[in-house]
Amino acid sequence: MKKFLLILFFTLFISATPDSENLNITIERKEESTIVISWNVLYEEFDTITLNILHEEKTETYDIPLSEGSIEICCYENEVTVTINVKVTKVIQLSNEDCAADSCISFEREEFQNQISIAAIPTTTTTSTTTTSTTTTTIPPPPPPLESTSFLNIEITNELITSIPLFDDIDLADEEKNSIAFIMTTLIIVLFYLVLLLQEWFNKILTEYRVKLFRKDSDITSKSKLLNYFKILFALTMTAFLIGYVEEGASLVLDLENLAVFLAAFVGLVSVTFFYEGVEGLIEKFVFKQKVRFRWAPQAVFFALISTLAFIYFKMPIGFIFGFIASSYILNKRPIAKLSPKFYSSVFLSAAGFGFFYLTSLPVILDSSVFTAIAAISYLMCIEGVLLKALPGGGNELLESLNDSTGPYKVFPLLSFLLGLWLFIRILIVSPDSEFSNLQQDLLSMGSFSLTFGLMLIGYMISILIIGFFIKAKGRNE
Repeated sequence: MKKFLLILFFTLFISATPDSENLNITIERKEESTIVISWNVLYEEFDTITLNILHEEKTETYDIPLSEGSIEICCYENEVTVTINVKVTKVIQLSNEDCAADSCISFEREEFQNQISIAAIPTTTTTSTTTTSTTTTTIPPPPPPLESTSFLNIEITNELITSIPLFDDIDLADEEKNSIAFIMTTLIIVLFYLVLLLQEWFNKILTEYRVKLFRKDSDITSKSKLLNYFKILFALTMTAFLIGYVEEGASLVLDLENLAVFLAAFVGLVSVTFFYEGVEGLIEKFVFKQKVRFRWAPQAVFFALISTLAFIYFKMPIGFIFGFIASSYILNKRPIAKLSPKFYSSVFLSAAGFGFFYLTSLPVILDSSVFTAIAAISYLMCIEGVLLKALPGGGNELLESLNDSTGPYKVFPLLSFLLGLWLFIRILIVSPDSEFSNLQQDLLSMGSFSLTFGLMLIGYMISILIIGFFIKAKGRNE
């Protein structure tokens, strides 16, 4: 009796079966005629995946190698219908009744599909071809004429600014992401923000101790006010320039984009300094009748220069930019207040950060790339500044605010700190397009150099600690 090793039975199903549970597909418009198609196939094994795109009675077919992903294609102004087709082969062991051989296997091929459509771009009575061409990223527009209004609508391609999420990108009511925030806080402190905390700690030491290397004049008299304000302006200008060069990837070329990046960093530095140091100084002067002076922070330029050198020689895309270019100094001593002025400065800085963040949702801001860049970089600096100023190991001003408040008023500095902490975590960490996610992607893209970067961070932090403790030991406390 002859024995067969294998008998193959192929059963082909020509018609596809609708399947919306295992075939997920979405389509959305991005920048007018550009569409983004995302898919997720839940079948573990499949033969082929194809996308059929129907547009203006023409069908385009794409073979997709991955079960999950997305593609961005152009140009589709009218209605678009996308169909995903998945072919799956199932192996079936036949019984002895259906087959006389020792081993009978049937291969049955099935085809499943899901379909989705998106409407055409709404038409208007006026022609808007010029506006459309300046916003699309697929077909670059011709350079805009050098007019007084063209600067507000130039295209800004710097990754840090364009990757900062806007108001509509973050759902503040997402409880699932809010619960992850506490875990991510520990991770972010262990990572890059520990350096920024130490820099704020170092700045605090330079403010409290007389160090000839950083400050030759201990007392700011009326004769030196003009010179001091000039120093603050110098620190502001130089730090904004270096932020534009390092953090935003700007080049040493005088053009409209680099000018816009410099302006965004300039406004951000002014905002973060005024809404904290400025507010505290104004309250001390007009409410508590104290003599207040503002001193420039040369360490801001110092840290920015370190970032610049690391950017030039090591091609490091991450900088150690210090955000405060001046600090307030109270000349008189007063009794403990009911509620510390530092509480108000913390609240004002948090409110300013959220205000700039909210501006990124307004059409009047979004219609201008320059205004969007200014609002984005400003809210980033303000929200970071609240935490860096308050945390122990940084400015440690939460503890100072608690010591400067009495009785039940001590709860208000804690509430302001929790507000700033929540904004920092919710906006800058847990969002998929947040600064934390971008930092993580930068580290991943470094490959093996990320280990070198980590060692450089450790060495940099050790250097700051050594210099800081040396200044505390040898300097004179003011």
